[in-house]
Amino acid sequence: MRKIWMLLFTLIMTVSLAACIAPVASPAVLPPSSPLDQPAPESPLEEPATDLESSDLDAGVLVRQILAQQLQLDLNEIEIVTVEAVEWPDACLGVYTADMMCAQVITPGYRVVLAVDGQQYEYHTNLDGSNVQLASAPEANVGEILIEWQQTQDFCEAAQIGTEGIVFGPCMGVQMGGKLVSSERELELADLVATYAPFETETPAGIVTFHGQGSTEATPAEQRMIAEWSRQAALEASAGRSGASWGLAFAWHREGGIAGFCDDLTVYVTGQVFASSCRDQTPETIGQRFLTAEELEQVYAWVDEYAPFELDQSDPATAADAMSVTLIFSGAGDSVADEETQQAILDFSSSLYAEMSQ
Repeated sequence: MRKIWMLLFTLIMTVSLAACIAPVASPAVLPPSSPLDQPAPESPLEEPATDLESSDLDAGVLVRQILAQQLQLDLNEIEIVTVEAVEWPDACLGVYTADMMCAQVITPGYRVVLAVDGQQYEYHTNLDGSNVQLASAPEANVGEILIEWQQTQDFCEAAQIGTEGIVFGPCMGVQMGGKLVSSERELELADLVATYAPFETETPAGIVTFHGQGSTEATPAEQRMIAEWSRQAALEASAGRSGASWGLAFAWHREGGIAGFCDDLTVYVTGQVFASSCRDQTPETIGQRFLTAEELEQVYAWVDEYAPFELDQSDPATAADAMSVTLIFSGAGDSVADEETQQAILDFSSSLYAEMSQ
């Protein structure tokens, strides 16, 4: 079990630290290629394909897979209507928003049109499929809007989350309609809406307009938590899945001792905490909840100030009750956490686990 946990822990470490996925710098939601500082050309320089060659079929299959993930559909529910070879006039692939710039270089690729229940989606790609842009999509209906979120760190992206789903994409570009990735996310949304009163504010995680129906006035930390949750929901909807390291603030693991401890705790900037035991062959979740307002304030203070680090504390191997504790911290700051701060995060994690495991 130690090997299984370490594989998982190594995966989280690789993604969150080595790849620099910091909680306040999550991967963008359907990012456009680059900013636009001049008017878009009237039309791309295109060469429609007369038949579907193997590379064309690959482009269609790739884009169909993306759409299937975002709409949570089986592949056979999506029809490949056309795949055309195109020479796009720039790196934006003929898809433009007002705040984007495009490298002025001819970019070979494809125009792919897909259909779902008679409604069409058009995508533009480059030649190898490493850049895929949504060019047009049916207007999405998310029902009653519960959360509106917008972020402008590198470019403007936005999402609206409602009773029937989520719509996301560039602020002044084509919006894609989808679903929250799990029933758990839907339950979390319902709980947030039922708990907190309406508000509108700007946070480090973006601008959020929250149409709550509860009576609790959200603190600044709780407002940010809802913004972080919204950003995470948009990221997941764009990818069509969730990721264990996305939005990770820190992960704590304790192992060893006479009692044979094997305990895990993960804390996310969305305010969620998960505690589990890895003593058996199958890890068992023993508790999960949202952080309190005071806990959120402390976690955000750490995340905003300190750079990522990994900490290992181990007793001498010869000790009969030797214990090891590992902490992976995925911060977004520049300061190096000193020993006192690292110990404070360890103590915070241990106390959380003890409280949640009772």
